[in-house]
Amino acid sequence: MTQIQLVKLIGQEVRQRKLVIVLLLACILSALAVVQMSHLNRQLTIQQELNYSQRDQLDTEWRNLLLEQRALAEHSRVEEIARRQLNMQRPTGKHDVTVTLP
Repeated sequence: MTQIQLVKLIGQEVRQRKLVIVLLLACILSALAVVQMSHLNRQLTIQQELNYSQRDQLDTEWRNLLLEQRALAEHSRVEEIARRQLNMQRPTGKHDVTVTLP
């Protein structure tokens, strides 16, 4: 059998088995896609857990900041600082000024 005849024989076999070859390639590509999607899914799950952890940490920090803000804005504390550091006093009745709009 010559080389030319062998090439013709292989060409005939490939033409006869076109569907099988296409299905084999589709199967291989599908398997590679499954592997890729599984990998991406794992990465996204890990990232999601990190985001949840960060969210919880930021939520705790936010609550602490709100508590601190409320403590710093208490009326008695503000009044004490005004008296002590700024030498301010509450105005008496004769020092009250009423502003009226025209």
